[in-house]
Amino acid sequence: MVNEVNEHDLSTSRTDIYKLVDEDARLVGFIGGDGVIYRARWDSGYPVGRVEEQDNLIRIFRSTRHGEKEVGWVDEFGVIYSHGLFEGGRLGWMDTDDYVVQAGMILGDEEVGRVDGPHRRAAAGALLLIFIPEDAEKSREMQRRE
Repeated sequence: MVNEVNEHDLSTSRTDIYKLVDEDARLVGFIGGDGVIYRARWDSGYPVGRVEEQDNLIRIFRSTRHGEKEVGWVDEFGVIYSHGLFEGGRLGWMDTDDYVVQAGMILGDEEVGRVDGPHRRAAAGALLLIFIPEDAEKSREMQRRE
């Protein structure tokens, strides 16, 4: 059974994570005051990872079937690095207006979302390291089934 949490049970230090979809910002998740990353589901969420701050770096962990895996980190400037996506390295950053920009490999850089709350760097990292890749994988899986 998946542990769900009602948004009203979280402390006021919740940070919302929005993905830009056709010029609209859609809530995809949030980080609770407990450092847990939640995928949004209606007015609640279920845990998909966690964040940990260490020496001015924010480390992002993804929950797996058998524990967890560190997927990347965010530096003190808001630059997001991946351990494995796109062969590792710099994946994007959070700009001064709290928008999250994905670094363009072939095409130009692209705003992919925004964050709102006290843990903005961690939320930006979660968007690029967990939510965007999960959504892309689900989309690829649906296309394979067609």
